[in-house]
Amino acid sequence: MGVLRSAYELTGPMAANLTTELCGHSLKNPIGLAAGFDKNGKLVNSLAALGFGFIEVGSVTARPCAGNPRPRLFRLPQDRALINRLGLNGEGAQAVYERLKRQDFALPVALNIAKSNYPDVVMDKAAQDIAFSFNTLKDLPFAYVTINTSCPNTHDGALFGSQELTLILKSVTSLNTKGLPLFLKLSPDSPPAFIESLLELARQYQINGFVLGNTTVSREALVSAPDKVAAIGAGGLSGAPLLPGTKAQVKAIAKAKQPWQQIIACGGISEAADIKELLQSGASAVQLYTALVYEGPTLILSLLRALSRLN
Repeated sequence: MGVLRSAYELTGPMAANLTTELCGHSLKNPIGLAAGFDKNGKLVNSLAALGFGFIEVGSVTARPCAGNPRPRLFRLPQDRALINRLGLNGEGAQAVYERLKRQDFALPVALNIAKSNYPDVVMDKAAQDIAFSFNTLKDLPFAYVTINTSCPNTHDGALFGSQELTLILKSVTSLNTKGLPLFLKLSPDSPPAFIESLLELARQYQINGFVLGNTTVSREALVSAPDKVAAIGAGGLSGAPLLPGTKAQVKAIAKAKQPWQQIIACGGISEAADIKELLQSGASAVQLYTALVYEGPTLILSLLRALSRLN
């Protein structure tokens, strides 16, 4: 832990000009860890030592799930990308609560919740499922809670139906008596009609912001051999190929959202210049994950140094 502690201490003076605010919480820097890495909340304080400004645990589901059959995670090194079809594997909301209730968070920690990956979890049952997770975990000191509408690796894929989303938001907001900030995580594959209805629902239910976005089912603009990509099969693509779409979605949502709503940019981020551009385009913070696979745990320190020089 000594090396990690030293790395964490370095971020203080390095990121002195990088402080920002997210949902009323002061962040040392705007770089967060995306959901999907620490699904069960086992690493929150260890990850803090790498220099992140905040982290998002999950996606947490109401029911434990083994996920999809292996193999389910694949690298595309030429594209600096991954394809995964993990299928929301995790220990379930109660197990995550029992683990996290004993911890003091070393930095702002957020929660990402999704509906359990079972065929029967739709409509009213989906709302009840997500409400169970929220109710189980809502008393922990999370900076915000993200409702994941955008995982493509489940039985029914990313959520593009406003009727089910309405039921989910109605259930969660009725339980949110302490006013935890709520975010919606959008898919880069979201059709325009769904985005329009989602923005209206977010205004109606006082949703605090958006995580833009998630993995994509698209395979456009890859340099990896098409036969290799086809052999991998289904799954969500993450990494560098998502960056242009992330930038476009941030700009579009920044223009359409309410003034009090915030944006967290997520997808293909690995360079300080891109972080600065996203922040200037309307994001309040950014998240990354796949870049860590290719650059290693010192990436955050490198980005902080570079971002500090750019500011």
